[in-house]
Amino acid sequence: MKVLLSIIIICFSLALCNGMCSIDPNVTPAGCTDAYDGKTHPFGSTWNTAECMECGCHPNEMRCCARYGGIGHVEGCTGVLDLQTCEYRYYKQDDPSKPCDDMP
Repeated sequence: MKVLLSIIIICFSLALCNGMCSIDPNVTPAGCTDAYDGKTHPFGSTWNTAECMECGCHPNEMRCCARYGGIGHVEGCTGVLDLQTCEYRYYKQDDPSKPCDDMP
């Protein structure tokens, strides 16, 4: 019973770690076509997209994972993804021109 519980916990942890990834099985003999910019990348290559994703091309799939993470919701604040730094910036809900002071 302890082994089964351990396996469930490990599987749940792995699901959380890869929660911001997507897999596209549609690869061509020439490589992987990036859905974000339309460019074809050779097998074995990795690249960053303008949408803050890190993608890798493999013979059977293209995998893209978010380069950002952290807290997605802060009480009284609205999170906005900064595409220049790939980090969230938080602004007050009642005045979006003011950043939330209590955020790192």
